[in-house]
Amino acid sequence: MNDPVNLEKLAELRDRGIIDEATFEEQKRTIFAKAMRETGEHGNPKSGIVYILLAWFLGTIGIHNFYAGYVVRASVQLLLTLFSPMFLFVPLIVTALWAFAELLFQNKSRGGRRFGGNRMIIRLLRLASIVWFGFAVYSAAFVQFDIPLELPTDEDLSIAEQ
Repeated sequence: MNDPVNLEKLAELRDRGIIDEATFEEQKRTIFAKAMRETGEHGNPKSGIVYILLAWFLGTIGIHNFYAGYVVRASVQLLLTLFSPMFLFVPLIVTALWAFAELLFQNKSRGGRRFGGNRMIIRLLRLASIVWFGFAVYSAAFVQFDIPLELPTDEDLSIAEQ
């Protein structure tokens, strides 16, 4: 039998005088506690804004996943980051891209609850991170390494052949 029906029957028993008010309140709290345990909706949901900011600033060490309850995932990110100097920092790059992907696509905490917070702000933060990442890649590839933005012309090729 589902809990709303049990609550209605409990209220009916109280109205008839079969159970007193104290017993009714105690049983009602028991029914609500059971429903909260079954749905996993105890306490406040984790904030999506906090998750994104933690992923953005501390993502390579997995702090955002510790916050969301993904302890194993967070521990792997932390260990990869700590041991990355031994492997020419390749694991650090992997962890950074992994944290960036989670920043963009993770919407739930470990308990399966959606992150709370203003959805518009969450979207704007995600959009800002995409723009920043795109600018960083552009800056690193084209400005820092002097990669030409246009293909060489025939004249440039003929000069190079001489």
